[in-house]
Amino acid sequence: FKKLMEEQKVRAREARAALGDLGWAGIEFGKDMRATVFVGYDATAIEDAKVLAIVAEGELRDSITSGVEAIVVLDKTPFYAEMGGQVADHGMIGGHFAVHDVQKNKGGKYMHYGKLEKGELKVGDTVPAAIDMDRRKAIQRAHSATHLLHKALRTVLGDHVQQAGSLVEPDRLRFDFTHFSAMTAQELAEVSRLVNAAILEGYSVHTEEMGIDAAKQAGAMALFGEKYGDVVRVVSMGDYSVELCGGTHLDNTAKTGVFHIESEGSVASGVRRIEATTGLVSLETMNKAQQLLFQTAGVFKVKPAELRERAEQSVSELKDLRHRLESFKAKEA
Repeated sequence: FKKLMEEQKVRAREARAALGDLGWAGIEFGKDMRATVFVGYDATAIEDAKVLAIVAEGELRDSITSGVEAIVVLDKTPFYAEMGGQVADHGMIGGHFAVHDVQKNKGGKYMHYGKLEKGELKVGDTVPAAIDMDRRKAIQRAHSATHLLHKALRTVLGDHVQQAGSLVEPDRLRFDFTHFSAMTAQELAEVSRLVNAAILEGYSVHTEEMGIDAAKQAGAMALFGEKYGDVVRVVSMGDYSVELCGGTHLDNTAKTGVFHIESEGSVASGVRRIEATTGLVSLETMNKAQQLLFQTAGVFKVKPAELRERAEQSVSELKDLRHRLESFKAKEA
């Protein structure tokens, strides 16, 4: 028992050393293990990913079976790891390992968090790996819209606007930026108009790797939270937006769909936040609003275009009735 317990402790220490204090921020899984090659810019599914390591229940494992939650490391992957405000891809490895999160450790290993739904997965297996394309497209819509929003804010508010944080989720985005006061309704309307105009323009989205100095000379803006080396990735949307970015994007702005600002507010001194939606979420919001409009118009028995006038009339009639009621009560008293 003591011998087996000591072996288990050794395995647990090795797993902790591999994962580090924060999981993805750890040291190497093995000195000879190379960094994971990310192929997700060009491929959304591959057939020949090799399983390099598996961690389950705090231990390095040679294999896992059905029902086990684990972390799987591949030699190459189409899965985007959570970085720069963009959330990770979801999908399947080996047809049965469902991935719900992906993190990248300091050694460049992509750690796929998930659960094996059936069968067995072993270190050394060559397996297919495919991302959830609907989720990836929705994330790309929100991410491309973030770049358009950044440009629109600088156009409307001034060049002092700088990104101070972001979160890009499926068809939802949160964008923090430097500004000294709350935005007016007119400013928000103009920003929304500019973003949707850029979407309708159908700008082609191009990515190119170049030296950091050349990128700066091209006018590319750096985004908050990104770390840049000597060679950077430049994302251009026509001649409207040019930014440094390592995330995934659409190939044309028109695919963003409807851009809708939900809120604008303060998060810190001199920092504002805009929350917005794109694509299917924006359409769902619009459809719900339209349905509510028709239902309310039905209650008042008018057409939607006549609703405001009828509501104002009803409020006026209600005030008159209350006044007459108070007068009647006074006379009775």
